[in-house]
Amino acid sequence: MKAGSAGSSPDNATNSGTSPIQPLRDFLVAVGEAVVNLNTVVVGLDAVERGHEKPETLSISWNPQDRLAAARKARRFVLEAVLVRVAEALAEFVWATAHLPRFSSVRGNWNNNTSRAERLADVAKEALDSGSHLVAGALLLLHWRNRVVHPRSRASLTPQQIRNLRSASGEIEQSFAGLSVERLLDDFEIGRPTLKDISSLIAMSIRMARELDKAVNFLSCDELDFMLEHYDLKARIVQIEMQTTPAKRRASVLRMLQSTAPGLVEAYSRLHRGDFTK
Repeated sequence: MKAGSAGSSPDNATNSGTSPIQPLRDFLVAVGEAVVNLNTVVVGLDAVERGHEKPETLSISWNPQDRLAAARKARRFVLEAVLVRVAEALAEFVWATAHLPRFSSVRGNWNNNTSRAERLADVAKEALDSGSHLVAGALLLLHWRNRVVHPRSRASLTPQQIRNLRSASGEIEQSFAGLSVERLLDDFEIGRPTLKDISSLIAMSIRMARELDKAVNFLSCDELDFMLEHYDLKARIVQIEMQTTPAKRRASVLRMLQSTAPGLVEAYSRLHRGDFTK
């Protein structure tokens, strides 16, 4: 196992310059932490393969008969753990975004049995090109998470979503360090993730999330109200309004948002320009 190859920096896509709203910011922070930890463990396992001995100061039992097998087994465990962590963050991003008022008709078709992948597919269909290979990659990540967490799960892409990936195989190979779509799908079916598989699916999910953020980035007043409620910020704003003079209220609210939910600063500043002048 060699560290530092494909996947060391999953999101090499550039941002458009538009400031992301809070759900995307939260998602990127969660994914960034997961990827940093994954890379650290991969480097550590490379050292294990190369003969690194357990320090005497570590009070653990560790004496594998086959270092290579032990490292590869641990690597798969970590890949699956990171897959689950990123899938959870992706599902939360979709959930928060889907509860914007503009998606009310989409949510009206959901019930307790609607899966996370179905929710993502519905939101993507409403706001993006549902035929995008980035959407299919993000969906595959969610399905793979289900198979890891629920061994009997047969969660899978639809035939059309598989075709979306295959039709973009050339672009995917070029954009994701030589990733083979057929190898990716095979690895998914046999439940054997590679570093390239997982890092590429993470990168696709990040790019998909950025595209979704762009589609909803300009919040309406109702949508901002929802976001403030979602992040439990309305009560804090009321408290600021009660404790500060009218001339200082707007600046105080913006400072609070900058420290707690910077992804809402632009919308609040735009929609509440003259609210505190009286």
